[in-house]
Amino acid sequence: MIAPVTVPRPIPKIELGVLALSNLAVEHLAADALMLLPEGSMDWSSVRVAAGSHRVLVASSSKRLRDAAKSAGLDPIEIEAVEVAIAERITLALIEAVANELLTSGARVVVVYSAFEAETLDSITVVRLGEHLERLTARDLRALETSVPLETLKAVVDVAVEIGREGREGKAVGTLFAIGDVRNVMARSHTLGFDPFKGYCRKERNMHDLRVREAIKEIAQLDGAFVVGRDGTVEAACRILDAPNTGLELPKGLGTRHWAAAAITKVTKTVAVVVSQSTGAVRIFQDGEVVLRVAPMSHARAMKWTDHETEFTT
Repeated sequence: MIAPVTVPRPIPKIELGVLALSNLAVEHLAADALMLLPEGSMDWSSVRVAAGSHRVLVASSSKRLRDAAKSAGLDPIEIEAVEVAIAERITLALIEAVANELLTSGARVVVVYSAFEAETLDSITVVRLGEHLERLTARDLRALETSVPLETLKAVVDVAVEIGREGREGKAVGTLFAIGDVRNVMARSHTLGFDPFKGYCRKERNMHDLRVREAIKEIAQLDGAFVVGRDGTVEAACRILDAPNTGLELPKGLGTRHWAAAAITKVTKTVAVVVSQSTGAVRIFQDGEVVLRVAPMSHARAMKWTDHETEFTT
């Protein structure tokens, strides 16, 4: 049987216009790359021509699409085939790009994606990875992945971003996740007396299950931290972290959850993810420091990456 041949989709005029504008944005802002998040196959040779000499990244879950883009001289980025808001898709694509050394941690990127019409690249966002990310190199990401698999980290960050963006029942919610090095985290924490996950089998506590993620959103309204294993299993919830915060330095305005996250990551090999109740911002801590901050936006608006003091709106 002969496999069907996929004919590249011609680029509509609206997309040619968007690509032209994004090309101008790359030039005007001296951006490091143009990133596309297509929803279907395209005439990648024409995309390459339209983008001129600028570096073009193509983020997709489709291997066939990525291979076609690569053959046209574009840089493919693999992202998971999950139904998430465009802000999260951009987040994951940027993290993958840094991890694969396609972007540096301080890069500025022009992102083109579908926001209004399905399978049509109709929107442009400019993302600047905050100045604090200068410390987060591809090597650092790989080291972080050694203690916490990137798949697990993504699952936690996805839930954290949703909590920060949506809250629960119209109220803002803040929470903390400690991922990896479970034995030491448990030894340096104590229970509030009630653990909603106690008694459930491991399969019913794994964050890769949509039902577990939804349960976490409800439980996040309670005090205390979630302790998550390297495989994504929630080992405990509603834990108070007991690590000392002496000798730590954090930006002004961060609350007790952030100090607890910095403290526990300083004395253990855990990676902490904190959702700020006041702003909805999500921060990742490692070795007592903030290594990444993502400010989640609503579904209708683009995301933004910021440093500790200055916001760069995307």
